[in-house]
Amino acid sequence: MKLFTSSSKISLALLGAIASASTFATTTLSNIKPAVAAQFCQCPIYVNNRFQLQQPYVWSAKDYGSVLARNRFTQVGSPQPGAVVVMQPSFPGTNRTHGHIGVVENVNGNGTIGVRGTNQGNRGLFGEAGCNNVNVTRFETSVNGRPDVSFWVRGNNSNSGQQQQVQQQPIQQQNGFRQANFSAWVMSSNGITLRNSPRLGDRSNQGVRFRQNLNFDGWTYGETVNDLQLGNPDARWYKIAGTNLWVPSAYVNGNAPNSRPMP
Repeated sequence: MKLFTSSSKISLALLGAIASASTFATTTLSNIKPAVAAQFCQCPIYVNNRFQLQQPYVWSAKDYGSVLARNRFTQVGSPQPGAVVVMQPSFPGTNRTHGHIGVVENVNGNGTIGVRGTNQGNRGLFGEAGCNNVNVTRFETSVNGRPDVSFWVRGNNSNSGQQQQVQQQPIQQQNGFRQANFSAWVMSSNGITLRNSPRLGDRSNQGVRFRQNLNFDGWTYGETVNDLQLGNPDARWYKIAGTNLWVPSAYVNGNAPNSRPMP
């Protein structure tokens, strides 16, 4: 799903970010963690839940680079939709002690970003990833050239225990297929029947469950499907890593790198 919602300006300093000691376990196709009731979440808890991060966690959002690195995230040099953003306390609009963490919703031409997360004001709240206080907030300070903000994407990296500054790799495209490693979790409460091709009618005999985390190795444009959350048309289809099975982007929470909903 591609979260192109309107952003709200942040007006109050963010509350402290306190990491929780509990979260969803990483799932496989045969190991499904049941959903939990939505709750008020500090900002690290939303990221823990959304990406099903493994323990141990740390106390402050500003120190979450180490947690992300242990969970196979790699630091990249520029913001992109779907990347985790870690803000230090010196970044304007964050908590002066703990900073802030969230997910990049959109990147604007002037270098400002919209952040999807929790504990970042009270406007436009909705429930997601076990949290009832999620919204999208626009931070009014450009991230360009600032050393107090970092961006992280999940992917294979032999040195995943270290924070690394890497150049974003170009998308490889073959017959409309873009190679990219990324993940997303199932939004549909009824689960998803996997497809043999990027068409709704080409159903397979395999399925995945609500909140299950899926790993993908590429994407393409196919049949247009309305996003389950926003109702917007989305033609992206994601291929499950190591298989020939597909899910529509509109049914999962997560963005393919450098992608947009429609061609």
